[in-house]
Amino acid sequence: MKLFDEFLGFMALTWPLPLIVLWFPVCIALAVLVGKKGIKRSLPFKIIGGAAYLNYLCKTEAGVKIYQPIELPADYWDKNGKPKFYNGSNNNDVPSYAFQRLGIDIKVERIEKKRLFSVNQSKRIVKDKKTGKKYSQIVEFGYGGGWLIGTSPAYVSSISCEKGGSYYDKLVQQQFIPIKKER
Repeated sequence: MKLFDEFLGFMALTWPLPLIVLWFPVCIALAVLVGKKGIKRSLPFKIIGGAAYLNYLCKTEAGVKIYQPIELPADYWDKNGKPKFYNGSNNNDVPSYAFQRLGIDIKVERIEKKRLFSVNQSKRIVKDKKTGKKYSQIVEFGYGGGWLIGTSPAYVSSISCEKGGSYYDKLVQQQFIPIKKER
């Protein structure tokens, strides 16, 4: 009887072990099967993949591209070389106002696009309103992290390549250049 009591005690303490031994391979097989079919829909993959993809896009595709720089005479610049016609994004100024102040009639074409992993692409193309000639473009990317992060009780905001309006400042700095003095 003592042997039977010891055996029952042993079984009571180790009863999960046979379940683990049996179910572990079954769970691994199911994970592999489901993973092959729905890996793009799995939550951790989407969150980590989205942040990594955003980082890649920021390094390779995001930024300001100037097609046609605009040369301006010295009276448009202060003594430090900063434009007098643009107050900067920190002062809620945007490049389209700078174009208006200079009397340049532009049209800003905005193209929104969804990329992989719920990464959003925003492209703004600055064109001459009459001729349609491209002056410049800004390409930005943003990622909100999906529904789990979006509904999280903790405050989690979306992430993007640049903070604030620094693309606006870069656009104005690169789009408008002082006329080089001839020697």
